Amino acid sequence: MTFDLLIAALVLVAVQLRISAALLSRPARIVLSLVVFLWALLPYPWGPAAWLLSYLASFSVASGLLAVLAIKHRITGIYWLPVNQLRGACLLLVVLALWFYPASMGSTYLDPYAMGYGNFSLSTGLLLVGLLAWVLRAYASCLILVAAQLAFRMDLLASDNLWDYLLDPWLVCWAAGWLIRDRLLRSRNGEGGAQSAAAADDAGHNDAAK
Repeated sequence: MTFDLLIAALVLVAVQLRISAALLSRPARIVLSLVVFLWALLPYPWGPAAWLLSYLASFSVASGLLAVLAIKHRITGIYWLPVNQLRGACLLLVVLALWFYPASMGSTYLDPYAMGYGNFSLSTGLLLVGLLAWVLRAYASCLILVAAQLAFRMDLLASDNLWDYLLDPWLVCWAAGWLIRDRLLRSRNGEGGAQSAAAADDAGHNDAAK
């Protein structure tokens, strides 16, 4: 079993829990989650995770972390990540993507994707950003950056590029959508109302992005 397959299986479980949240009881959701998880881990062509990877390519480590938080929230009912932490993590991912994807497609002479193949300057810069996030108590952003670096050093994913551990297009689309929805909620209900609504409804929204 590869780490890519494990992350894809977690994403599928998170999606399943999001869909079944209002339809099934908690015990039924747990049983269904176990069935979906084990089924997803089956090798190609029997498991859906393998099919998902064949069409969408690999998910990042950040997607896996947010999928785990989504699963915990949907099963336990406890919101493990404060809304401001999730907001900061989504903002970090979107800002990185706004610079990374256009530059990688030739908008500048610098190719950041090529730097992802073990470039010391890039790794140092990301670790400094993670340290800044820790000082600012943006622990979710710090965790994403550190976990991506550690997974990259351990060569856990099929890709050998650091950026594929940190970002994927589906995660960025979800993060952008979450930020837009969060902004609309805050504009409609005020800061306090938006936080309570987000805590109740949005803890596991990595699944909605997939």
